[in-house]
Amino acid sequence: MSIYHVRAPPAYAGDTNINIPDSAEGGEAMLGSEPCILDELARLRSKLASYISSSLKSLFSGFSDEIWYMLHGGKMLRGAITLFVAEKFGCRDADALPIAFAVELMHASSLVYDDISDGAEIRRGRPSYWKKYGLDEAVVAPHVAMSTAISLIARHGGVEAVQESMAAWRMAAEGQLWDVRAKKGLEVREPYRRVAALKTGAVFAAACTLPLYPVGRHDVLTSAREFGLSLGTAYQVLDDIVDLARGMSDSGSSLILLRESGGDFLGYGLSLLKEELSKLRAQSSKMSGGFWELSVETLKVFASDAGGDIEERVRELLHEL
Repeated sequence: MSIYHVRAPPAYAGDTNINIPDSAEGGEAMLGSEPCILDELARLRSKLASYISSSLKSLFSGFSDEIWYMLHGGKMLRGAITLFVAEKFGCRDADALPIAFAVELMHASSLVYDDISDGAEIRRGRPSYWKKYGLDEAVVAPHVAMSTAISLIARHGGVEAVQESMAAWRMAAEGQLWDVRAKKGLEVREPYRRVAALKTGAVFAAACTLPLYPVGRHDVLTSAREFGLSLGTAYQVLDDIVDLARGMSDSGSSLILLRESGGDFLGYGLSLLKEELSKLRAQSSKMSGGFWELSVETLKVFASDAGGDIEERVRELLHEL
């Protein structure tokens, strides 16, 4: 089963394509990646999609179609990683699936606000949420999604898990604020790596830690948190490198990278990527069960979308480690 072709259940038939990671478009070949990890993610994504489809109406009543529109076409990578961690550490589906759904609701809610902030009229090939439903509904609907996400996390992970998720939500919001300020040409008082970690790494960190709370695995929380933070940061660095290489600088983080690198965004960005990969390698060694392979294979898929020199140099970095 390819990671790119996993059908959502017919009740809410979503986009059939999953591209890894989030911001990459295309990526039609795995180019030598080990299929087992990607197949495992595809299986977990399908499992999560089935759960979401069966839970929407009971959780959201008259607003299930609107919440599905938020989620529609998403790759569910964060939720799939949540389930990956859950399986490795013995978190049962009865807790893991609601938590993974909550992670996806957090991410989808943030995208609604991102599109409002950016004035983006298209998301995943369709009208963005605010464009379809109007600004008045778009500023309220994520509150419905987020409050439900918090309830799910509280019910299945407890108070500490809620605190973890809200810390991640705040970090992601701070990262987006810096992103917005950079696009407006205002001062950004955080270095690029920190902005990337806030903007993208924080929710990946939550995806990796939240399923540990139901099973009381506090002994691996720090490693899982750092792993998720570095994985999300690596994705963002690579995404910004690709955008700049294509002559696109429509995100604040890519502008910060360009400015901080003095114009050598490729060399500087790859050096940052190498540092994040080293962190991933170190944290993976503390959590047996395929975490390093997860990092390598998903980054290979992302790099294959970039192609050319970027793909070759990313593969070289991965080979060195």
